[in-house]
Amino acid sequence: MTRLAEAGIQNITWQEEDGIVFASGLQDYEIDESNELAIFQGPNCVSVHPCVGLDHAVAIAEASERVCRWNIRMGATWGGARINERGWRVRS
Repeated sequence: MTRLAEAGIQNITWQEEDGIVFASGLQDYEIDESNELAIFQGPNCVSVHPCVGLDHAVAIAEASERVCRWNIRMGATWGGARINERGWRVRS
C-alpha cells in the first residue's frame, strides 16, 4: 500500500458546467456563480459556506477533504464520534 493510500488521500475531481463548479472526493462540492460552496455527503447537503472568491471556496473544499482523511486515519472525529468509511460522522 502506498503512503497516499495509507493516509486515505484521494484526488478531488473538479469540473465546471454553465458557471457552476463541481468537485467530487470523499464528499461532493458545488460552488455557484456567487461563490457559495455547498458540501454534500451523498444526497444530503451538510453545510453551505458563502465565500469571497472561487479560490476561497476551493480552499474550504480541500480543507474539508483533509478533515475526512484525518477522521479516517484516527478512526473517529476530533470529538470522538463514530465515522463511516468516507470519514463522515455517523449520526445516530
